[in-house]
Amino acid sequence: PSGGGKTTVSRLAARFWDVGRGSIKVGGMDVSKIDPETLMSLYSIVFQDVTLFDNTVMENIRIGKKDASDEEVMAAARLANVAEFVEKLPDKWNSNIGENGCELSGGERQRISIARAFLKDAPIILLDEATASL
Repeated sequence: PSGGGKTTVSRLAARFWDVGRGSIKVGGMDVSKIDPETLMSLYSIVFQDVTLFDNTVMENIRIGKKDASDEEVMAAARLANVAEFVEKLPDKWNSNIGENGCELSGGERQRISIARAFLKDAPIILLDEATASL
């Protein structure tokens, strides 16, 4: 529900904020004791406000895993239902989506962000109002 603390929990778990008392644990380990880079490798985070780049659909998804093959990108995109709208774009996967995805709807931008999370294949996916525009 709105106001239930989802954003707070995701920010605490990812250590964007530290807890005042108590602890947040992942796999039984206090997140404050985990190296930040290691901690972030455990998470894929999908926020309501998506950041996209003035590049192709393919490259915007590939940000989730820089060395991903085209096939891996498309597989993640299919899981996030990106393929259904990409096939309608003029250059399909090579269509430029404009600065911050200005050529796409809010739901399409969120699907690309979800595809990034699937592509990263982290053991934990944090969804912060990630489906608000779907």
